[in-house]
Amino acid sequence: MLVDELIGAWALEDFSAARDGVTTHPLGDRPGGLLLYTADGWMSALLTPDPETRTDGTSAEGAPGGTVAYAGRWSRTAGGVVLHHVWSSHYAPWVGATLERGVHLRPGARELELTAVTTRGSRWLLRWRRAASTDRPQPS
Repeated sequence: MLVDELIGAWALEDFSAARDGVTTHPLGDRPGGLLLYTADGWMSALLTPDPETRTDGTSAEGAPGGTVAYAGRWSRTAGGVVLHHVWSSHYAPWVGATLERGVHLRPGARELELTAVTTRGSRWLLRWRRAASTDRPQPS
């Protein structure tokens, strides 16, 4: 049985957003976050700002304190797009929505890039590294 390489936990390395040709880093210089995909189709995502760099009380995509968290189910299309079917979220407009995420990941990779275009016309780029607890032994 083939196992999807996405399955496991991913730690956020970098997060930027671009709108009208301007790139910003809405979660600060050292964002925190965790993305989890399970083999049975559950997923959760948590993005948090670095408290040392995000003290102005502004939010990322409308969530209080800059935290965007959601959970639900995930699936993958034949074209490689990962669908996040949101069942619950701190950002109310996402509840019940299906978020399309482009994922760039090579087999055996320890890093993935996730891109998304929001309804506000922003393009997000998130770079994740495989969390240590999900490191898989490489075949010898």
